[in-house]
Amino acid sequence: MDASELLSGVVRAFHLETPDATWQELKERFRAVSVEVLAGGDTAQLWGSLHTVAYGRVDSLVRPQRFAGTVSASQSVLGLSPSQSGQALTFETLSALYLKDRSGGQKASTLSTTKFTHGVLIELLGELDMRNHTRADLVGLRDALAATRKPSTVNQMLMKLSAVLNWAVENGHLEKSYDKKLKFTKGIESTRKAFSQDQVGKLVAYANTFPETSWKRWLLSLGAITGARLNEISQLTVTDIQTLGSGVTAIHINEAGEGKSIKNKRSERMVPLTDGAYGFDLAAFLRYVDSCRFSGTEALAQIGYRPAGEWANQQAIPEALGGSYQRGLVFHSLRHSLVSLMQERGVPTTHAQAVMGHATRTITFDVYGSGVIVETVAEMLKGVFTPTETLQGQQ
Repeated sequence: MDASELLSGVVRAFHLETPDATWQELKERFRAVSVEVLAGGDTAQLWGSLHTVAYGRVDSLVRPQRFAGTVSASQSVLGLSPSQSGQALTFETLSALYLKDRSGGQKASTLSTTKFTHGVLIELLGELDMRNHTRADLVGLRDALAATRKPSTVNQMLMKLSAVLNWAVENGHLEKSYDKKLKFTKGIESTRKAFSQDQVGKLVAYANTFPETSWKRWLLSLGAITGARLNEISQLTVTDIQTLGSGVTAIHINEAGEGKSIKNKRSERMVPLTDGAYGFDLAAFLRYVDSCRFSGTEALAQIGYRPAGEWANQQAIPEALGGSYQRGLVFHSLRHSLVSLMQERGVPTTHAQAVMGHATRTITFDVYGSGVIVETVAEMLKGVFTPTETLQGQQ
């Protein structure tokens, strides 16, 4: 039973049994039972609905004229609502309420990150009553986070903080939040590096040393010519490789299927495969897809997402680049490389962001995937890769 229902039931039963009880007697009984409930430690369960219940059920059950006490005394009982009580309304309590309301709409990976971030914020904010928080409190929190974290990481954590505080204001738990313009605007440049075009060519040439039947070959090659994220490529299935009526072959990045997940709804897209780019062999790749299909294997990947990342970042990339390898060059750097190349070639933002799966207010992603658009993007990518002379066979 929800704690608020239990407490309101106690009020009802006590009042029916002793209709002539004074206000003080009711308060003492209510407090005694509250101590037992609070001993359970589940503050989220207690406050989850008591905030709305206290004013409705208790007020309707406990009529002021029934008591010998004054009406003003009601303030001490109704004060058990988190938005009215003298008890501190901590970020821990707000976090529990927020997650109870919003966690159902979050992906498991996102929810895990949210809970971890909330844990850090809870530790730093401690027993601060968020009803009385000030701008200085949040600036201090930001500075404490920044002591051991990059500005970009701090900004991500502050976004989680703002989500809770804004929700709390909207739901009546807080009157105001002072989180606006709290994020860092300087020093947030990405530390991830991009490969040079020569390095991308070397990486694909290295991949081509593996047989057609090796997933490692296609993992690196697809990353180079599509800019797709490691997890997006690792979860591709045979049905995600589609050849359209126009003859364009593309990978369909989506989360349809058990265990598949994409960053957000904007990440679903079709990315054309450019035959010959950096030495990519489309026909050989399609033979690999067919071999998986004929063997009854739905997934294209032969190794898991994490082992694939470890192999690419710790072994393949250093070996492929040799003396030109630098720390910070990882699989995700292929994504940065393609973005940089498209920018250099003057690719329209709408087309570039459609390829990368980036959210933007200037593009209607709902129409992306139609035959005409995919063909347009396919032609665009051919133009992007052709000036690089495709770097075939470079070592």
